[in-house]
This record gives sequence, structure tokens and C-alpha cells, in this order.
Amino acid sequence: MKKILGLLALLFVANPANAILLDFEDSADLGVTLGGDMTWNSVGGGHLYNESFNNDDYIIFSTETYVNSFEMNAMPWENYGGGTIGLIDIAGLNNANQTVWSATVDLRNYTDWNNWYTVTVESANIMTLAFMAPGLAPHNNGFWPSVDNLVINEQSQEIPVPSTIALFFLGLAGLGFARKKKVV
Repeated sequence: MKKILGLLALLFVANPANAILLDFEDSADLGVTLGGDMTWNSVGGGHLYNESFNNDDYIIFSTETYVNSFEMNAMPWENYGGGTIGLIDIAGLNNANQTVWSATVDLRNYTDWNNWYTVTVESANIMTLAFMAPGLAPHNNGFWPSVDNLVINEQSQEIPVPSTIALFFLGLAGLGFARKKKVV
């Protein structure tokens, strides 16, 4: 009976999906498609950066994806020393190009290559991460921020409620059958 109850308890526990870290170290295997002027760079370690501060740049997934987080730095590569650092607007777009997540990120304190800002997203159904041109209104900055260590698909995979209920009653029936068998 303890084994059956243990098995039922396991069925009710959520199992986290395996997280995928896109560290952009290998330019031939980024795991995403780049759009706009988003560019891969190896100076200071593989990463992406927004090449043009007057155009929007994109990270595009092959299917709608659960995005957990990513890191940003105001510099396009290690030891770069220019630009007017400030804010950048970022949006997560679904397959219909509708915004499902958005944030404005302040990178003024993230100009040291060893100090990266973690952008927390925790949103599903993202097909595209859109980095709005920081050089245009409303921010009018002139910088080329970097993106690295994109974490995707780390979420709980819950057993659907109808299946959970069915499994629960199946377990109760099994307990009843096992008990009836012992009485005879």
C-alpha cells in the first residue's frame, strides 16, 4: 500500500522541463535566427549585439518559446569605449506579432564587460525578441548593447488536471482492489 501511495504522490509532483542555455559561443550554432542588424561577435566571448542604434534588431526562435531570461551589457564587445549609454525597449512577440512581454532596460550602470544585467522574462509563446532602436525616440541614445546567456524552456510541466483526477481515481480503485484481495 505504501508503494501505491508513493507512486500516486510522484504523479502529483511537477517535473521541471530541461532548461536550454544559448551562450552564443559558436557562430555556426546559435540556436536562433538573427534579424535587423543583430550581429554575432567573438571579442570578449561569443555574444550578440545590436549593430545599429537607429534600427530595431531581433532574435527569432523557430517556434514559440518559453523565455526565462537573458543578460545584457551596454557595450557591443569587450574593451569598447564609446556611445551614449541609456535605455532600450525590448518586446517579446508571439507568432501573430503581438506583444506578450515588454520591458525598458536601463544599461547605464552596465558598461564593464564583467558586469551584466539579467533581464527576467518568464513568458511563454515568444517567437521573437525585439530590441527597439535605442537611438530613436523616446530614448535617443547612441549605443550598441550586447545580449548573452539566453535561458529558454525552463518551466514546470504540470500534469493536466483531468489526467491527474483520472490517475487519482485509478489509484483509489487499485487500493480498493488490493484491500478486497487481502480480505478473501
